[in-house]
Amino acid sequence: MSFRAQNAISGKEGRLFLDGEEMAHIKVFEANVEKNKSEVNIMGRRMQGNKTTGASGTGTATFYKVTSQFARLMLDYVRTGVDPYFTIQGVLDDQSSNRGTERVSIFDVNFDSAQIARLDVDSEALEEEVPFTFEDFDIPEELRSDFN
Repeated sequence: MSFRAQNAISGKEGRLFLDGEEMAHIKVFEANVEKNKSEVNIMGRRMQGNKTTGASGTGTATFYKVTSQFARLMLDYVRTGVDPYFTIQGVLDDQSSNRGTERVSIFDVNFDSAQIARLDVDSEALEEEVPFTFEDFDIPEELRSDFN
């Protein structure tokens, strides 16, 4: 199969939902799964072995600053001790690509930090970066094959 330029997916053709609410002020979103590994020394080998023992999920979302939503979430946690978890769904749907729609659901998302104040005389549009962890994810069965 040969690659056709028009099938390259545009990153601008995406949407992000937090517990079903569209986050229209999203600029960049990235979620990653990293395998946890234990080192295993093997007799007779100079190279160390590695045993996968689990995985962890981390990510970062960058938003245009149009709300105090994340600062309020952090204030609620500091004042009450209630630490909310969320579901995020990322949808990538470039109609000019033959790839189709990609949906990834990320579960038990917990935000690590929040910017509570920022001023920047050189900024045309303020942004806030929100790192997070997550505990599970899913891709719909019909989207799990790369070359449909």
